[in-house]
Amino acid sequence: MKPTKDRPLSVQPDEQSEFDKDIWDGRKLGADIRPSDGLTINFRTIFPLWLRQATKQYIRYSFATLSWATCKKRKDALNYFSSFLTEYHPGCLASNIERSLIINFFDYLVTRKLAEKTRLNIIVDLDTFFTLCSRNGWVDLGDKVLIYREDHPHLKKPLPRYIPQEVLEQINQYIETLPESVMRMVLVIQETGMRISELCRLKFDCLKQDSAGDWWLSYYQFKMKKDHTITISKEIVAIIQEQQNYIKNNLNSSFEYLFCGRKQMKHFIPQTKPMNPSAFTDYLKRLCKTNNICDASGKVWDLTSHQFRHSVGTRMINNGVPQHIIQRYLGHESPNMTATYAHIFDSTLKKEIAKYHGKTINILGQVVSSENPELETSDLQWFKRNVQAQALPNGSCARPIIKGQCPHANACFTCGDFRTTLEFLDLHKEQLEQTEKMIEKAKANNWQRQVEMNEQVKINLQNIISSLESDHDKDR
Repeated sequence: MKPTKDRPLSVQPDEQSEFDKDIWDGRKLGADIRPSDGLTINFRTIFPLWLRQATKQYIRYSFATLSWATCKKRKDALNYFSSFLTEYHPGCLASNIERSLIINFFDYLVTRKLAEKTRLNIIVDLDTFFTLCSRNGWVDLGDKVLIYREDHPHLKKPLPRYIPQEVLEQINQYIETLPESVMRMVLVIQETGMRISELCRLKFDCLKQDSAGDWWLSYYQFKMKKDHTITISKEIVAIIQEQQNYIKNNLNSSFEYLFCGRKQMKHFIPQTKPMNPSAFTDYLKRLCKTNNICDASGKVWDLTSHQFRHSVGTRMINNGVPQHIIQRYLGHESPNMTATYAHIFDSTLKKEIAKYHGKTINILGQVVSSENPELETSDLQWFKRNVQAQALPNGSCARPIIKGQCPHANACFTCGDFRTTLEFLDLHKEQLEQTEKMIEKAKANNWQRQVEMNEQVKINLQNIISSLESDHDKDR
């Protein structure tokens, strides 16, 4: 395999002999290996031998186009199938692989109490293995179909695992208890939402500045296999520059990464190696446990690095950033990937629905909201307006029709049952103008009762107009 920019060849091997071994050293194959990936792939756990040989051919085929980590994952899926055969069908031949045996394997996976996503990945990888075996002649399985699309476990759409605001505030309160290098990692991932692999392998010279003086962060997305650039705040720029100085002062100039590993957890002694993702996760969990960082229910928060990514996506959605912009910022290949983070906070949802339908205002200028949002469907609201309420030329009366005629004739603007929306704003302004004229006339004629009544109407109209106009200005 030829070396590339992203697949450096550190050791010149005899590739054929390396692939023939039962343990492959990724360094000798020129693999781009992340710290968390592990250096080797071990096939000695695969039995029977025909399955081991076919698995090696399958992984060698995969290695040409897929990452080292994905190759290891594919091999691990075959480990489960091997364990099943060893336990329930020892000495099984390739010709004995039938649909009934595969169905029993599905049951076996259920007994292992694996997560649905893990089971899905194993089944998909095994299906790919069988397909490639038949296509390339690695194993003679005949023409039988062993796995169908319907065999794939159905996954529930997950909610984003974002960090609640109260937890985030506690994290930032105690963040200085972390080693300074780790603290800066948390601050960077908190703003950018990078994946942990991207953060740990962030290059030392990751900052770029354009002609306008704005700063950009450039990094490589291992999952997407592409370079990625995002705009960042000046505060994060300053933090990255501090970390660059830290690396210059503590490690030799040849170290190519922004964040380094350490010799031990308690006292951070920098070493010339990238930060290990699992070590960073340990720091996050220790931070929460040591400082009793809890959620609203009082439970200590189980913090992971990927929650920051979910939090950035969710926060952007709730701040009104278009989804295609979030897709670009997070470096997603498809809108479906971004949709995972598109969780709308209840407060945002209520605000946006109110904006869409028009806020309902009472005489004090207050937004009138429902205590039962499940009743806020358009059909039910139509039913309520047309059966239970009474229409007015400048709004509606919340007094049910079954209560009979209104006892406050011509006094809507002093009645607690009055409701109105933005579409009647011009009418309210006209009404206010008329009311002010009536007050002037009443004062001129010393009609004290009329002055008192219309002064209250004036105040309520001013409240209504002010509230409706403020909402209108925000929408512009």
